[in-house]
Amino acid sequence: MPIIRDVMSNCAVTIRPDDSLIDAVRVLCEHHLSSAPVVSVDDEVVGFISEPSLMDVLFDKNARCAPVSEFMNRDVYVVGPDDSIASAATMFALYGVRRLPVVENGKLVGVVTRRDLLQYSLTGAGPFNDPLVELIPSIGEYA
Repeated sequence: MPIIRDVMSNCAVTIRPDDSLIDAVRVLCEHHLSSAPVVSVDDEVVGFISEPSLMDVLFDKNARCAPVSEFMNRDVYVVGPDDSIASAATMFALYGVRRLPVVENGKLVGVVTRRDLLQYSLTGAGPFNDPLVELIPSIGEYA
């Protein structure tokens, strides 16, 4: 069974909670990303910052200097490197996120994206079970 470690990126772009919003915008633009994990100095995931959270820099000059910690989402879905790829696919489908931090022993070790899973599908991998059918088996009767 394929696992997250097989498809994740080990080199994750991260942002610190005390970085300013304008610094976060620079990092995301430089790396052509729409979001990134926010990590402590100990590489623990403490939040997630995304483009919608950063839009205030367009309208509020003072927000540019505000710390990321004031705008980041603290409710972060994570996966482990030994979790199945199907578990990440389920989280992408259910929660609508684009990337998931990969955490091992409490530390960020990488990121897995929806595109990583799509790329994996090109290897001839069979389809995963629909997450909604697994949660509500009667849905499968109508598929």
